[in-house]
Amino acid sequence: MGVVIKSENISKLYRLGMLSSRSIAQDFNRFIAKIRGKEDPYLKVGEINYRDRKSKEQFVWALKDINFEINAGEIIGIIGNNGAGKSTLLKILSRVTTPTTGNIKIKGRVASLLEVGTGFHQDLSGKENIFLNGSILGMTKNEIRSKYDEIVEFSGVEKFIDTPVKRYSSGMYVRLAFAVAAYLEPEILIVDEVLAVGDAEFQKNVLVKCMMYRQRKAGR
Repeated sequence: MGVVIKSENISKLYRLGMLSSRSIAQDFNRFIAKIRGKEDPYLKVGEINYRDRKSKEQFVWALKDINFEINAGEIIGIIGNNGAGKSTLLKILSRVTTPTTGNIKIKGRVASLLEVGTGFHQDLSGKENIFLNGSILGMTKNEIRSKYDEIVEFSGVEKFIDTPVKRYSSGMYVRLAFAVAAYLEPEILIVDEVLAVGDAEFQKNVLVKCMMYRQRKAGR
């Protein structure tokens, strides 16, 4: 398959303390710049995100000019301090948010586990969420049924499979969410730090499952 993810000059700019600019003047300036084919005028005032330093700037770059390629079959880890932009990058890859500048090219079906609760409906049971999540990933009911028993066994929550997931502990929740993503086999699986809430045995099982999946893909 070659390259399945390609990042081209990805940057993300945030304004501190606000969900939006809340300024008619700034919104108007952005609009004028856009129709003239020019870049956002406020991109020039953003500074690098140093979380341990005070700043008078309103705008901060969570990411700045990120370039990389990931090939099929590769397992990549992103390492950095808190506030370095790791989760922001994963959200961009998952299409949860868009980059301020740059482009992301992705080839394949994507499943994401970015935080506890991603992709599950709180009022549905574990069983119902397996079928819901599978449908979101593009699987047919027959495909989901064929792997249902393996998903439940791997998750270790069989006793509570008919219970609404809002009553699950965070560890149970992530166990089931990862089992769904792993056994329904998306081409690209994006995982943030959610697996940290699982116990040592579950984390070991996750590593074994990932290695088996990688070997199987490489053998095709």
